[in-house]
Amino acid sequence: IAMHLQRHAPPLLVSYQRPGSTPLLVMRQIIANLAAVAAVVIFSCGDSDAFTTTPFSARSHAHSRPSTSMWMSSSPDEAPANLVRQAAYVTAIDAIKKDMGMEIIPEDQRPMYAIGKLVAQLPLELVSGVRFADCDTLTLISQLKQSVVDETGMQSLDTIVAIRAGGDGSGGYGYEGDTNGASIADTAEAYTAAINYAMQNNLKDIELELNRLVPMMPTE
Repeated sequence: IAMHLQRHAPPLLVSYQRPGSTPLLVMRQIIANLAAVAAVVIFSCGDSDAFTTTPFSARSHAHSRPSTSMWMSSSPDEAPANLVRQAAYVTAIDAIKKDMGMEIIPEDQRPMYAIGKLVAQLPLELVSGVRFADCDTLTLISQLKQSVVDETGMQSLDTIVAIRAGGDGSGGYGYEGDTNGASIADTAEAYTAAINYAMQNNLKDIELELNRLVPMMPTE
């Protein structure tokens, strides 16, 4: 794949595979009418806007910026439109925790979970601040730059179920990609396509619809 280096090139899309799976996938959109190309990106550990990972115990469905809604499944295998299956989500989080050397909660000690759904507007200047992970049953967000967290309320371990650009205000979009349960390659492809569309049409952001698995804490 030919690489075109440009000083003022648009941001980078970074996508990571789990260890032992297919090679690291990193794509870069150079200009609106060119396809994404392969590249390797290294971020400085001293960056004030470094990538962060949200501890699972600190995850929440509420945030001041994106619009949010909450749905709680009565069965791990039930899910309404555009919500992932709870069982698949739990399995995906267990996979990424295992890769990170974290303790996995035993089956008989798991809390009840709710599936949260939110929509976030991601400015184009921040699209490089998202990393994906292939987690067996789902593609999860593995890391986010702090600027993305502050702007959108997104968290690591969220999963993207739809990517859109060019909303007309009445439910229609110039571009819309379904990523519910999609592979990491398909998720990255839809992410890049939305960025392309936004750039071609002089838009400022893309829209991400996300699911979030939230442990339900008992009330006293």
